Amino acid sequence: MDDALKTLLLPFETGGLRWPDQDGAVQVYNGVSCAHFPEGAFIEQYFKPLAAGTVQQMPKGPAVMALVLGSKQHQETLYLMGRALAALQEDGVLVCAAANDAGGRRLKKDLQTLGLEVFAESKHKCQVVWTRPGGIKAPEWIAMGALQPVLDGAFVSQPGIFGWDRIDAGSALLADYLTAETLQGAGADFGCGYGFLSDHIVRHCHEISALYCIDADYRAVQACRKNLEGRTQCHFIWSDLTAAQADLPALDWVVMNPPFHEGKAADPVIGKAFIKSAAAALKRGGSLWMVANTHLPYEEMLHQNFAQVRPVMTARGFKVIHAQK
Repeated sequence: MDDALKTLLLPFETGGLRWPDQDGAVQVYNGVSCAHFPEGAFIEQYFKPLAAGTVQQMPKGPAVMALVLGSKQHQETLYLMGRALAALQEDGVLVCAAANDAGGRRLKKDLQTLGLEVFAESKHKCQVVWTRPGGIKAPEWIAMGALQPVLDGAFVSQPGIFGWDRIDAGSALLADYLTAETLQGAGADFGCGYGFLSDHIVRHCHEISALYCIDADYRAVQACRKNLEGRTQCHFIWSDLTAAQADLPALDWVVMNPPFHEGKAADPVIGKAFIKSAAAALKRGGSLWMVANTHLPYEEMLHQNFAQVRPVMTARGFKVIHAQK
């Protein structure tokens, strides 16, 4: 159990709050399965490694209590709290927690801007706040965090998705090497996000037969689906790419700009797992095109899984690598 979740439960341990008696009366946003939640709690989680099965749609009926685990992205946290407020019945209770370095210190002030009386406790370098909104809603918070046009309307995206309102600099560099000459047949965009690279591929690589757009963030997959609407060669998959992708056919190529942050520290373990999964998905002779920050040590893993590894370019703190199985 991580520290933010422990802190979310703190008011129930100290006696500040009690769980409602009704089955299914609790909704948990950005939640994870937890034995401390009451039976029948509805848990919504978009990140595949933390999700229990499919994304659970919150019921439309009013909730007695809504819990929110805050995000590092402030707009996303406001969006989650706005949805929770909208779901609560008149006498319902909202509880929200986040790490101090992920916006926890802002939670009380955010809710006070709505004119609410807010209670707070802190532990584990996290903050938890709770309030009885009394029917007060925050539709503007929902609007700011919803799926919306970005980059002058070229794409739609949503706060919480990686690089949600910009073109990642590494992806922009990699795109220069993804051409009709380098990508043919069936392939995949590992960690597709809202679809910048996937969109580039379908517009410039006319010999591709299939493109599998895969991401661990369900919202990213749905945004990518919207941005590539009508592209019949595209398939959209919500999956944890640190594990082998058993449902994919043997691929001719994979492109990727793997994530490397777990918390605030750079962690190459995620990218290394992506490389291993990519190698397993490729047919003999298949190609991997990837971009990464220059300081991340991926070369050993690449040489372990590919017959040929070729540095293509290094610039502006990034490296583009081509590997062939």
